[in-house]
Amino acid sequence: MNSRTAAKVLKSIEAANGPLAGHLKAQADAYAADVLGSKSYAPWLYVYSAIAGEFREGWIPDNYYMSVVLPAIEGRYGGLSDMRSMTARVFGREKEIPDRGYVVKGRLYNASLEPVSSFENFAELVFSGVEKVAFKADASDRGRGVQILDRASFTQSAVGFPDGVIQPFIDQHEVFAQVASRSVGTLRMTSVVEPDGEITVRDAYLRFGRDTDDHVFSESNIRVLLDTATGAFSPIGYSVDWLEIDRHPDSGFVFSGNQVPSYAACVEAVQRLHRRIPVVPSIGWDLTVADDGSVQVLEWNSGHNDIKFSEATSGPCFGGLGWEHLGRDPRANQIAG
Repeated sequence: MNSRTAAKVLKSIEAANGPLAGHLKAQADAYAADVLGSKSYAPWLYVYSAIAGEFREGWIPDNYYMSVVLPAIEGRYGGLSDMRSMTARVFGREKEIPDRGYVVKGRLYNASLEPVSSFENFAELVFSGVEKVAFKADASDRGRGVQILDRASFTQSAVGFPDGVIQPFIDQHEVFAQVASRSVGTLRMTSVVEPDGEITVRDAYLRFGRDTDDHVFSESNIRVLLDTATGAFSPIGYSVDWLEIDRHPDSGFVFSGNQVPSYAACVEAVQRLHRRIPVVPSIGWDLTVADDGSVQVLEWNSGHNDIKFSEATSGPCFGGLGWEHLGRDPRANQIAG
């Protein structure tokens, strides 16, 4: 399935830019087999090469990352973020965490995982000071399992809530609202634990919804590259078909010359929060910046954090970590298996 997805992406890029050069494909095949351990990892390397116009050693293919790297470096800890209520235990009541409450096996809890006695009290808690909330089901990804609810629809949906978290619908910063006003734009960051134990941010980009979306979906989102050091927008963004664009197709917002507000605070928050759980060496974060400039961490992903877009457009992003050698390390293969 992963290879078929890569083939579909490559077909879209080749339709716009022409076929992938044979020598680049050969380099990808050789690197996949000789360094990563199997030619099955080549399809995403084809995509990366088609985007970059060259082959770069050190790239981590998406299927290699999911099947080899994450099981080897994280083990069972990779599944922690699938359970939204774990946020309360791992990170506590940090100012950047907007969680208002959790649903677990039909029971209701506040943001500190203290039981709430009734649904009426729970509704008062999660809607305090806001008109809309976002419900996110456990183990949901790609924007699925997310519902944007007002008080009436929240009450109507109460009986059918699966396990998950409730957060206030964030009034996003003006910069993000100018790009796409209906949904909340998100900053995707990946932080890693370095060999010396320090936490660093290795990649960052923006995701925006379309005019038809009330939240960001992977099937339709617009992605914008960032300067990881400064948060400056790249002049280049990408459509859902992985084709280059220089502005949002609905709003016409031009990417060049803009910058993520409170970007330094976003980086600091990610590093500080990751230090709370250093046993998870790689975490993908979804953040936004509210209209008052405050950083809001909407989601953290320990086991399903996607790196393929960053690798293709600005990678290799993960050099010096030794990940490319895990496919041939018997100990890593034993863990992954």
